[in-house]
Amino acid sequence: MASPTDNPMMIREFLPLDIREVFDFFLRRWKLVCGIAVITFVLFTAAAYFLPPTYTGVSQILLDAPIDYMTPQDYSNSDFADNPTFIESQIAVLRSASLLQQVVDSQKLTEDPNIGPGALIWLQSALGVSRVGLGNVIELDVGAYDPQKAASLSNAIAQAYVADRIKSRYEGVQKASTWLSDRAAYLRGELSRSEQAVQKFRIDHNLLATQAGSLTDQQLSELNVALINARAELSEKRSQYQQVDKVRAAGGDIQSIPDVLQSVVINALRAQLSGVTRREADLKLKYGERHPDVLSAQAERRDIEGQIAAEVQRLVGNLKNEVDAAEAREASLARALDSVSNRSEIEGQVGVQLRDLERIAAANKELFETFLSRAKLTEEKSTLLNSGVRIITDASVPGSPSFPNRPLFAALGLVFGIFFGGAGAVLRELFASGFMAKKQIEDELAVPVLASMPRMSGWSKDVRSQPVAYLERRPLSRYSEAVRRLRLGIQAAPELDHSPRLMLVTSAMPGEGKTTLALSLACSAVADGERVLVIDADLRLSATTAFFGMADKVGLVDLLTLPVKATNAIHLDERSGISLMPAGARTRNPPALLASARMRSLLDEVRGKFDTVIIDAPPVGPAADASILARHVDKVVFVVKWRETSREAVAEGIRHLGDRSKLAGIALTMVDEPKLPRYGRYTSLESSVSDSYYLN
Repeated sequence: MASPTDNPMMIREFLPLDIREVFDFFLRRWKLVCGIAVITFVLFTAAAYFLPPTYTGVSQILLDAPIDYMTPQDYSNSDFADNPTFIESQIAVLRSASLLQQVVDSQKLTEDPNIGPGALIWLQSALGVSRVGLGNVIELDVGAYDPQKAASLSNAIAQAYVADRIKSRYEGVQKASTWLSDRAAYLRGELSRSEQAVQKFRIDHNLLATQAGSLTDQQLSELNVALINARAELSEKRSQYQQVDKVRAAGGDIQSIPDVLQSVVINALRAQLSGVTRREADLKLKYGERHPDVLSAQAERRDIEGQIAAEVQRLVGNLKNEVDAAEAREASLARALDSVSNRSEIEGQVGVQLRDLERIAAANKELFETFLSRAKLTEEKSTLLNSGVRIITDASVPGSPSFPNRPLFAALGLVFGIFFGGAGAVLRELFASGFMAKKQIEDELAVPVLASMPRMSGWSKDVRSQPVAYLERRPLSRYSEAVRRLRLGIQAAPELDHSPRLMLVTSAMPGEGKTTLALSLACSAVADGERVLVIDADLRLSATTAFFGMADKVGLVDLLTLPVKATNAIHLDERSGISLMPAGARTRNPPALLASARMRSLLDEVRGKFDTVIIDAPPVGPAADASILARHVDKVVFVVKWRETSREAVAEGIRHLGDRSKLAGIALTMVDEPKLPRYGRYTSLESSVSDSYYLN
């Protein structure tokens, strides 16, 4: 399958505009385009030399985050960080009237004769402020009539902005310091009053405080501990005493209780008892039971046993006393705890108010300390201030004016000139209402173009020498060939089976070369040996009659209104061989005469006497004569002036003729052949042929 680029015709279908049309359009209108371009270029260039020069001074300011040497951690809280509108705000400050007024006053611009009282407005219009790329740099440019003035004003504005920035930050710090100091003084009084309220409340309610809290709370805690210990001790003593009672009730040996076993005295007595018991046994074995030594040992043993029993009873009594003492101590501590608890409940009720007062005092203390530290820090900052704004480029004195830029003006003049010239040429082309070539007429009107008659600018000024004399002298010229092509086109009309005898030549408007074309057809036919009659049916202007100088001859009007024979109204021009029926006398009603039966019989009569009868009729636009005559002829030749007659007039004229079957075609007259190749796809074949091809 072939691609569209393989076929040139398919390429043209895909292209929105034929390149040849653009080239031909330029060839047609190059004089207009170049003329407008040259005028525009000259105007721009002249303006570049006559406009007063303007010099521009340029300086640059860097907007950086202010450096806080006291508290660097506050950098993120500056007005510069994470603020996309900061630079735009600073640009607005640079354009502000208050800042520029300072420059006006410092530079004494109102006293400058070139500026005058409107110095502020002038400076606002001369100042340009812009951001350099995406960086944090602002560029100031000031245009002035003098290079020194431009540089000094740009530097003055930059310096005024930096000074204003430092001043505004200093004033802000001073205001903050003053406010913080005043607020700290007020909070100091609030703190003193809240602390005094806490102290007075404690005194009024006898709320003594210790390091661990209130005195009552401390006593309550200590009594709780003591009561718990007393109850544990009571439980232990009571358990020991209950064990003794159980041993007694069971009839057991009371000496087996732990307290007795652990008693040092009883253990010592038992050791003595053991020794006495052994000695008594030895004495019994040695002396018998009745021996005094035995009796003495027994008495000693009984004494020791009595001491042990007494000691056991004493220990039991001590346990009973300890239980009683522990119960008494536990009861005493319980009573004391109840008393302290009652007092703690009372203190707890007023403690809510005390804690509120203490919280207020603590909050006032924290707030006071915060404001006091901030006030001191802010006061120190004012002595070490950095605005973060600095001038990185001072404006230098410009060596050449920034306006007008003469090369730029010349380039703009050339560009705009070409643009305006092209626009003017396009408008001229759009407003050109006439037809440019044969193909254009055939495409829009569906009427064949029989021939294109070239403009004969070399014809003699003598009307009688053209076109008859020209055709006689130059039978092989371009114009002669165009006339022959026209005759062949008329004779080749498909609707007729014979060559047309009667043909009507008309046009849409006057001045389209209709009479010249009719005479050219007649002269060409005579040259081919035909008998030719030309009827001047234009009873208003009668240009054909005037061309042959037969205004005083008997003519068409006489033939139609008087009993005159047709042979008397036909006159032969000896020089050209053309027979002519002039217009004759004047008439006030040409349409009535041309529509009469006498006119129809006249046409039938001359049809049999001549090979070709050519009727020079009036244009169809201003008169109805041609429409009347078109009904009685074989063919109508419609004359259209090249590039002059409007398309609407041509279409309307063809409609006035009525029956399109009698329309042989259109003859395009006064064609400027050298310009036809500049109309692209409407170029005719004969216009592409060089003049060297034609012999004369």
